[in-house]
Parts: sequence; C-alpha cells; structure tokens
Amino acid sequence: MIIGQTGSGKSTLLRQLKPELALGKPTNGKLTLFDDDENNDFSRVAYISQFVDNQMVTETARDEFHFVLENIGASPEMIHSKIAEIATYFDIVDLLDLKEEELSGGQKQIINLASALILNPEILLLDEPTSQLDPITAEKFFRMVEKINSDLNITVVLVEHSLEQAVYYVNRIILIEAGQIQLDQPTDQALRSLFQDPEYQAYIPQTDRLFLEQQWDQIFPTLKLPLSNRRLSELISQQNEYLHYQDHISKERVGSEIVLQVKRINFRFEFNMPNILDDINFQVEKGKSYAILGPNGVGKTTLLKILTKQLEALNGSVLIEGQNVKKMGQEFFDKLFVLPQNPSLLFISDTVKDEISYQLEQTDQPVSQELVQQYLQKYQLENIQDVSPYDISGGQQEYLALVIGLIKDPLLLFLDEPTKGLDPNMKRKVASLLVSYQQNGGTIIANTHDVLFSTQYFDFVSLMFDGRLGKFEPPIEFFPNKYFYTTEINKASRDYFPKALVWEDIVKNES
Repeated sequence: MIIGQTGSGKSTLLRQLKPELALGKPTNGKLTLFDDDENNDFSRVAYISQFVDNQMVTETARDEFHFVLENIGASPEMIHSKIAEIATYFDIVDLLDLKEEELSGGQKQIINLASALILNPEILLLDEPTSQLDPITAEKFFRMVEKINSDLNITVVLVEHSLEQAVYYVNRIILIEAGQIQLDQPTDQALRSLFQDPEYQAYIPQTDRLFLEQQWDQIFPTLKLPLSNRRLSELISQQNEYLHYQDHISKERVGSEIVLQVKRINFRFEFNMPNILDDINFQVEKGKSYAILGPNGVGKTTLLKILTKQLEALNGSVLIEGQNVKKMGQEFFDKLFVLPQNPSLLFISDTVKDEISYQLEQTDQPVSQELVQQYLQKYQLENIQDVSPYDISGGQQEYLALVIGLIKDPLLLFLDEPTKGLDPNMKRKVASLLVSYQQNGGTIIANTHDVLFSTQYFDFVSLMFDGRLGKFEPPIEFFPNKYFYTTEINKASRDYFPKALVWEDIVKNES
C-alpha cells in the first residue's frame, strides 16, 4: 500500500507502472518488469481507477468483457469460456446484462475488477478503488482483492488515503512525501514508525492508535499490528480496570432557527419504476451540520439534486427560510453552493489562481492581485497557484472546489462526498474550514461514506436506505446502536465503553 499526503505523487507513481496511463514522461530512471530489462510486457499489468463511473466503455458487463477480449483477438469459444469463468468467480452472473445506470457503485467497481482480471494480469494497480464506495461495499471489495491475491498469486499495488480497512490486507506500506519514498516497511513496523512521526499519526487506524497511545506495546511486545477488533476487545477486557470513558465527540446543542424544511418529497426517474425517494421529511437548523450515510445507489445524490433544483420532485416541497424554492429565482442560487462528486465540473479557468480570482469577482468586491494572494495564502494554495485545476490531484481538486464554495459564503453548503481523495491531515484542514463556516452561521448538508469523519465533525447523522431517510441524531446517539455503520473503536469497545467512538474516548485512570 502506498500512502502519503494529498498531491504527494502517489497516483503519479502508480501510473508510471502502466506507462500508457502515465501523465508526463520520466526525466530519468528505469522501470523493469519481471527482471526483463529489454522486453517489459505491460499487458501483464492491470489498472483500476478511483473514478467508478469512468471505466466502463460499454452499456453492460457482458459487452464490456466482450470488448476487452475481442481487442486481444480471442476466439468466440474463448470469449464464452472466459466470461463464464470470470462471472462465476465474482458472482456477477445476474449482473451481466444490466445496463450501467442500473448498477450500484459497488457493482460497477466489481465489474471493473473483473474486466481487469479477465486478461490474466500478474500485477494489479488500484488507485483508491473504494473512495466512492460505502464502508460495507468497500470491505467486500478488499476481501475480493485479498482472495485474488492469495488464490491467483497476483501482486497488488494499492494507493489509499484511509488505512482503516485496507491495512488488514497488505504486507508492506510505502510512504511518499513530496515525490520521494520516505518509508518502505512491513505493515507492523510501518505503523509503529508512523506513530513516531506526529505528521503521520493521523494515518494510523483507530484501533492501532489506541494500542500505541496506551503504550500497550510495552505490555504485549509480541503482538503484531494491525490489530483486529476482536483482539483489541480482548486487550480492553484485560485493561478495563485501568481505563474510563471520556466523551470527545458531543457538542453543546443550542436551539437555532430552521433554515431548510423538506416535506413529503417523492421522486422516480420513470413513471412505471419504483420511487427513488419515498416520503422524505426533515428540517435543518441554521449553523448546524448534517451527514447522510448509506449504501451506494440508495438515492443520496438524487436527494441533494432535488434540494438544489437540479431535479424536480414528483411532489412535496422544499422551503428555505420559510420560502418555497419553486417561487425563488436567482435568490435561490445565491443562497447555496453545491460541491458535486466530480469537483472538476466547477472549474472554468486555466489556473488555480484564476479560479480564486474569478470566484472573488462574483462577490462584488474590488479584486486585486494582493487580495488574490491573500486568499491563496489563507487556504495554502500558493504552491499550485499556476497549475491548471484539471492537472492537480483528485484530493486537491476536492479541496479547491470547497474553497471556491467558502469564498461564496452561502447560506447553505451542499457537499457530495467532501472527503474523497483527501489524506487524514487534509481532512482535518477541511474540517477546520467547515467549523469556521458554521461559526459564521453557515449550514452544511453532506452525503458521505466517511464514517469516521461524520463521527468527529458533524452535528447530526442519518442513514438512508431504500429511498427513505432515517431520523437525524447526534453522533453519540446514532453510532452506538449500529453494528456496521459505526467506527472500529465502537465495534471493539462496546462491551465496556458502549459510547466510545474514537480512540481519544478511552483514557487511562488518573490513579
């Protein structure tokens, strides 16, 4: 697994291992595959991107497999045999003839994985393959990759920002910093090395962070990291008398005015299809933040599009500050900002600096080069100010798009997967910006698969499933009642500290 800060060069390095995908050209150095300096066969290397929707080039999985195999001149008999084998191995026989729009994000990524493996590669490159998947689907994906790794002896090189799930499946961790490898160690040793560097402690999975923070490595020196939840639960049981729970999540709840009301919203794409949204009702308080969790394909993005007038509901109403949005003109768009799943859709300028300049001009204030530089410094964008926004990393695009929204300073901020592509330290930076925005009266509604981020930084959380939206609850009330949509610390410690959600919640007794 390759980790590192957003924009450090992880994806750039991964693409160099599949040269036809590489951006730019190597200035020096050499890439050798399978100890053959003369005949590097890159057809033996497969690649899967983080962008789930950008990889299928045909309408169905069956057509996708046909397309891949026909390109290598496979006979009809071989094509039939290969598709039968791969569909059975991945248990996707029932998905073969479904159109792409009928597939969930997780199903698409499994099909992308199957398409990559149908050519029998020996190296599999994965660039944040679960960044757009819900946590349960992401775990299933990693288990499938682990099975491929062990059953077929395929080498896997994985770029990830979050170690919470992926760390259990890797043998080695490589840390890249500013384009250079700073660490290359077996997983256990790497996690301990990261803990010694304050800059990278946030990368460590919550279960291992608790183990190291409590200095249990001195009591149990033979234990190897990462720790399973069951093993951590056993340790907590043994050390329980020396520990107590201390809440680090709950926030003071002060009543506030209602800024958004959603009443009886229903929606479906076609007349004879079931509802995508089914009787959605909720209200939002000014200055609060709301996170919506749920599996891929349950309607979270569709709901955001209804709320922001990108789609029109079958019935029901949406009110902002008591006014029906259907009766609002330009005033409606002045009051909100939408960060879509693909942030590059927002960019219109040639450089990052020009994007900031353009957004400042929309605020009707005099814009000077000095003011633009102040904002670039404020948001720490100076080092990429002259780069095209389309050429920066996915995480940097996500961050830049959020900055553009914050410059607008809207009444409501709608975020669709706001932490996608962000390293743990960048997530903290984003959280700080969002908290500041809230303190100035801003209100946030976000779709997210990031359970840990929603635990730490949102005021209210809800779960969406089957077109229905559950009740919004504070994290301390929402997560302890869940078995899968909760944090790893909560899973491991709930027998002793049922409200513990993050490693900081479990602390040593003072005496």
